[in-house]
Amino acid sequence: MRISHPDVADHPDATERAIELSAAFDVLVSLPAEPPGPDRGASSPPPTVAEPPAPNPFAGARPMQLDVDTIALSLPPDEALLLVIDAAHQLGDIAYLDPSNGLVEVLVEFVEAPTASLLLTLQGRATGVTEVMCTVEPLSGGELPPNDAVTRLLVDTLATCADPPAAP
Repeated sequence: MRISHPDVADHPDATERAIELSAAFDVLVSLPAEPPGPDRGASSPPPTVAEPPAPNPFAGARPMQLDVDTIALSLPPDEALLLVIDAAHQLGDIAYLDPSNGLVEVLVEFVEAPTASLLLTLQGRATGVTEVMCTVEPLSGGELPPNDAVTRLLVDTLATCADPPAAP
């Protein structure tokens, strides 16, 4: 193709050659990796091996509400941050992310409540647990849901992200 492509070849039939080479390549890549043997006919497809599902890196993270505005995750800070980001995507739109300081701001639209900014601050502990502090601020008029309810919502969302239900 490097020699026959119309961009580099001066031959009048360079376009036709490039098309033929491309078609030949398509035929070659569609052939099975092994030549047909006595047990396999040329028309039988190659066997497929199902790959096992990738292990969930957050399995067993067990989010737990410690206080009205604090959650504990049994993960180191870098892994906890990834789980928090995953949960934040499910709750709303991430407006700000600062991994080096453990900050995630999520814009959340509550039902029958104003749109709010949910600021999640992560703090790693020497015990291997990461604490997530939740601060809720309204972005429009109206009364916010109680901070305890927002924290419980985050706990439930984190638990779902850490251990998603099995597909039927």
